[in-house]
Amino acid sequence: MVSEELVLSGVLSVSLLVFLAKILGGVFSRIGIPAVLGEVFAGIIFGPYALGALIQIAGHKIIEINEIVLVFAQIGAILILFAAGLEMTFSEFKAAGLGSFIIGGLGVVVPFFSGYYLTLSLGYPFAAALIVGAALTATSIAITVKVLEELGKINDPDAKIMVNAAVVDDVLGLAILAVVLSIINNGVMPDVSEVIVKLATILILWFALLVGVVFTIPRFVKLLPRWKVEGTEEAAATATCFGSASLAVVLGLSPIVGAYAAGMALAGSNSLTAIRKYVEKINLIFAPIFFAVIGASLNIGSFNLTVLGLLGILLVIAVLSKLVGCGLPAVFLRKSGKSGWKIGLGMTSRGEVGLVIAGLGLTSGVIGQDIYAALIGTVIATTIMSPILMKLAYKTK
Repeated sequence: MVSEELVLSGVLSVSLLVFLAKILGGVFSRIGIPAVLGEVFAGIIFGPYALGALIQIAGHKIIEINEIVLVFAQIGAILILFAAGLEMTFSEFKAAGLGSFIIGGLGVVVPFFSGYYLTLSLGYPFAAALIVGAALTATSIAITVKVLEELGKINDPDAKIMVNAAVVDDVLGLAILAVVLSIINNGVMPDVSEVIVKLATILILWFALLVGVVFTIPRFVKLLPRWKVEGTEEAAATATCFGSASLAVVLGLSPIVGAYAAGMALAGSNSLTAIRKYVEKINLIFAPIFFAVIGASLNIGSFNLTVLGLLGILLVIAVLSKLVGCGLPAVFLRKSGKSGWKIGLGMTSRGEVGLVIAGLGLTSGVIGQDIYAALIGTVIATTIMSPILMKLAYKTK
């Protein structure tokens, strides 16, 4: 049973974060900076480690990141990816498929081994190096999509490859995490064949989910207008989104991967216009929560010179590894240096998966506060940098 105190704190935190994120997002947008950065900074400034800790009611911080708030943030990530899926039909996905798999795959391999060997070279144990490598693989699909939408480039050919590659990246990143946790729990390095089988299994499950949703949901949605009841299509879209996200979790995948598949299934529907307007409205509430929570999770007080030095090194590796892993293959596949530059920069932002991996590493005792703070700082820094760099890349002639 959830306590009334927890619910009250969660509801108050959510309402304040939504309001402050929208206000600061609007300010940033007015001065030519992507609104998503304003939403992240709202979390940093007013979160429980900054101003939120100074203002208290009845002995409680006005903004707490508790279970209630985290659920809202997760719903925000799911809805952001659902909206992204609505912009791409399955036919378009297949057209960009091979290139996306190559870019997404290398976008996992290069950052993982870069982070792993760097951490080992700094004298940290191999388990800590595995966590750092896994955390650096993740691309924040939600942030990439949000920035592309703000730039009006979500239907750009490079953007479609970028989003698909980010989905592949997310699936592979979670597969890598499963292998890493297995290694840490067992204390031994598995055979290469075991790793390959695990990765292949997860990819097959993801593709089966995608195909299943795409070929079943549209047939059901096509029948809905016959009911002639207001809100039926919107309700079906909601059920499809969260049902697919739940199925993804049952299969051992991320819920946001399932939500993206659900959006893609409805992209060719006759109800697309109504569903898109509906999702845009509810995302006015849930999307800012997701980005504000990313900012609010940063504890500025945990930083010292050692952590800042490690953060600086990880940040360089985080950016370069995505430019090399994603940008270079994109240059050859798209036959364009500009496309490679845009895709490489668009994949640099870490986000929810990176935060989860860092949190698992800390709670399991594999990494200490120093590596944890550096990883969280890297996630925040790439989240801040990526929208600015993407905007510059799309403006470059």
